This record gives sequence, structure tokens and C-alpha cells, in this order.
Amino acid sequence: MTGVLAAFFIGSFVAALLSIPALISVAKRANFLDQPGPRKIHTAPVPYGGGLAVALGVLGSAAVYLWAIGTGPGGEVLSRFVPVDRSTKTLTPQSLAIYMLASLVILVLGLVDDRKRLSARHKLLVQAIVAAGVATFGQRLQLFDAPAPVGIAVTVLWILAVTNAFNLLDHMDGLSSGVALLSGAAFLVVALQTGQTSIACVLIPLLGACTAFLIYNFPPARMFLGDAGSLFIGFWLSCLTVSFTFYEARYPLYTYFTPLAILAVPLFDTAVVILLRLFHHKPVFEGDTNHFAHRLTALGMSRKGAVLTVYALTLTAGLSAVLLYNVEQRGALLILLQLLLTFGIITLLEAAGRRHDA
Repeated sequence: MTGVLAAFFIGSFVAALLSIPALISVAKRANFLDQPGPRKIHTAPVPYGGGLAVALGVLGSAAVYLWAIGTGPGGEVLSRFVPVDRSTKTLTPQSLAIYMLASLVILVLGLVDDRKRLSARHKLLVQAIVAAGVATFGQRLQLFDAPAPVGIAVTVLWILAVTNAFNLLDHMDGLSSGVALLSGAAFLVVALQTGQTSIACVLIPLLGACTAFLIYNFPPARMFLGDAGSLFIGFWLSCLTVSFTFYEARYPLYTYFTPLAILAVPLFDTAVVILLRLFHHKPVFEGDTNHFAHRLTALGMSRKGAVLTVYALTLTAGLSAVLLYNVEQRGALLILLQLLLTFGIITLLEAAGRRHDA
């Protein structure tokens, strides 16, 4: 199993890494560049196209996985090396194929937005339609005995929330891809300790691709994800969490909240930013400097330091979530308290940053 996961990680890493120089060259020739502006921190044009590199690594590896589990000639190769899923809800080949197709649509949507700047309403509409298709024809969140329409609605809302959280998080070099890497690593640990091998095999390529991209995106960035990349990453992660089994009878009930804990940082940051924009009567999807990382720089921290601080918070949340499967109720309460204190500190720092700006 370890060898298979290593192969998927390395394959995705190499595919993304080797494609990036060519994508940078093409982006420069096509003038596919993010130009400096009043709300942007870079002072020179930076090529888009990082999302294509990440998608190549992820979808290429996912296609190999689909073939290897028996959907193509000479398939069922992995059956000799990978244990069968132990969870009640596994990632089916049909669902994975739907996720891949839907992710391609989201990738194209992001590319068009990077080039032509679509309205937020149109982007959200397309995302909602694609998410509804995933929830209807693929897999959806199972909320105990809730009827199917409720499950579909909650799944669509979850996919939209996570997808746009990573999109809005992509406001500083290395931030969205780094948080995706750390969050994905936490989900990978959960998948392995709960025996969800199919999820692990298609999740680890995201880690490989994000690692390769960070070589070019960590401050100062030489390439940007663009909306194509941040939307793709958020959408892929959200779809895989839909196919996860976080709670079964053999686990404590509080493990049901594992995905919220792992993704607490991007979801919390997005919620705060949206509430502030609504409070100040500003468009929800219009960029500003109300994000947590921006508040840290307002307090005097360097951009790289702010990014590393968000990484540390993401890692803290991820480790807390992973431990939920190994503690009793008292331990779970302590973990919850730790998370609440962590986000209490974030709230205080954000408030201090806003006062400093004022």
C-alpha cells in the first residue's frame, strides 16, 4: 500500500513539476498574466496557469487509478497491492469518473474567469449546477436518515462552501495551495487510519501536485494558481470529502465533525470575510484586505511570516481532527476546546489588525 501511494504522489509531483516551465512560457507569450493592481501585492506581472499543472497531476493520476482498478483493458492491477476499503461507503469508479469530469468543468470555468473576469453570479451559478450534478449522479453526504433531497441540498452547499473558501483564500503567495496540501495530508491520515484506501489513492496526487506547485508559488511567487487552480483544488477536496466515511457505528459520534475541523481555517476565514463585506455593504466576491493573513501583515508581520502562520494554524486544526479517532469523550472535549481557543486567538488578531488599519 505504501508503495502504491508513493507512486501516485511521485507521479503527480513529477507531472506537475515538469509542466510548469512550459506553462509559464505559454502564459507569457499569450499575455495570460495577472497584472499588478491596487488590491494586489505583486508589483510585476505574474503568469497564470498553475491550476493547469495541478489538474494535470491530479487528473492524470486519477485516470491511472481508474484504469488500475479494472475500468480499462488489463485493469484490476491495484487489487494485488491495495487492501479493500473497510468503510461502509467507498469511492466507486462511477463517482470518481463524475468527479473528474465535473472538476474539468470547474477548471475551464476558472480559466475563462482568469482570462475574461466573469461575474460572481455567473460563476456561482455554474458551480451550483455542477455540484448538483455531482450530488445527483455521484455520491452525496449521508446525514443519518435524512431524505435524498436534503442530502443533495447539503452536498451542494458543502461543495460550494469548500470550493469558494479555497478560491477566496488565494490572495497571498503560497496560501491556498499550502493550506490545501496540509488539509489534504490530514484527510489522508484519516483515510488510512479508517481503511479508506480508494480515497487515499486519489487524494495523495493532490498533495504531490500542490507540493510541486509550491516550488514556484511560495513567496515570492513565479506563477499563480489563478481561479482555475484554486477552484479546482477546492472542488476536488470537497468531492472527495463527500465520498469519505467519517462516522460509523464503531466510531464515536464526534468524528462526524472531522471535515469541519480539518477545513476550519479556510472556512472560518471565508465566513469572517463574507460577514465583513455584508456588514459594510460590499460585494461578497470582491477582493479586499480583510483576510486573516492581511491582518497579520497589517500588524507588521512579513507576507511570508503571515503565510507560515496560517500554515501552522491549519496544521494545528488538522492534527486535532486526526486525533478524534483515537481519544475518548473527555479527550474530544479537550480537542474542541483547543480549536475554540485557537480561533479565539485568530479573532483577537483580526480585530487588532482592523484597529491598526483604522
